[in-house]
Amino acid sequence: MSGTKEILHVEVGRGRALVSRSSELHRIWSAVQRVAPADGPVLITGETGTGKEIVGRLIHKLSPRAAKEFVSLDCDAVAPSSLESELFGHERGAFTGADRRRVGVFELAHGATLFLDEIENLPLETQAKLLRVLQDGKFRRLGGHQPIRSGFRLVIAASTDLGAAVRAGAFHEDLLHRLQVVHIHLPPLRERREDIPLLVSYFVDQKRLRRRRPRVQRVSHQAVDLLMSHDWPGNVSELENVIETAVVACSSDTIEPAHLVFGGAGAAPGPSAAELDLPFRTARQRALATFETLYLLAQLRRYRGRTVLVAQHAGITPKHVRALMKRHGIRRRDFRPPVRPRPISASERQDGQDLHA
Repeated sequence: MSGTKEILHVEVGRGRALVSRSSELHRIWSAVQRVAPADGPVLITGETGTGKEIVGRLIHKLSPRAAKEFVSLDCDAVAPSSLESELFGHERGAFTGADRRRVGVFELAHGATLFLDEIENLPLETQAKLLRVLQDGKFRRLGGHQPIRSGFRLVIAASTDLGAAVRAGAFHEDLLHRLQVVHIHLPPLRERREDIPLLVSYFVDQKRLRRRRPRVQRVSHQAVDLLMSHDWPGNVSELENVIETAVVACSSDTIEPAHLVFGGAGAAPGPSAAELDLPFRTARQRALATFETLYLLAQLRRYRGRTVLVAQHAGITPKHVRALMKRHGIRRRDFRPPVRPRPISASERQDGQDLHA
């Protein structure tokens, strides 16, 4: 794919940006600017890690709904038994364990943008209910009787071919027709390799400060060549993880091939000659800090920031996990935990009453 000399760098917020010099991403950016002011649903497809949520946030940011909070839910990160509660909310006593009323994302996203990621993981029954919500503009909380109206704009992301899912009987055809009014497809990173050096530079600048490694300044030509030759099955997210791990492991100003660990395979790089020249206690402390950081990063990615699950896997307490995270400057929110509906304020509760049909 041919590239363009002009660099695209659009800040989304929360440390995220759309960064590219490829012609395809420039066309996608033009499409985002064109469809954002409209109010219809948008379907974003692409392999895992291509940046679908970033595009969803950009659509929201450029829309008339931008003053409202962007509401997102990863359908693959929620247990199937809890999905409808996450979407619709529930009343107290609706089912065992429902000891209080809960507001779902349909209600939270009134007047805003609702982003549903990995929508192909919705059960067929829930897909049918979502279609009814889109058709009627109203729903009921689980265990509730009062219809609630919610005017949200829906942006959907899928990592698989929904047309193939329809043919396999795993996705409702009517829902797909309703969702793909506008369709944006993100290409995998291997099809826009010209973006790799640009993304590497962006992630090094971002991660060296976040991980308290200001000394790390550059990536060697040999390391860049290795990064360019990799196929990146995890796309931009995988590249970000590789650079973050390399920044943590690097003890000099330059990331070398030995610092690059792909796909979680392989051992972490050993100590450098300079580190082996340090006093024993100092060298051991540095090695332990590097191990702790790399281990935490790997497990927090694996469990999407859920410290209780990380603790169970590691055989330590959640309090110990949080203490290690604080020591190494690791933030839970960087690992995209499932969005939980926040409590509504008194003013919002009053607004909610006005929505009831």
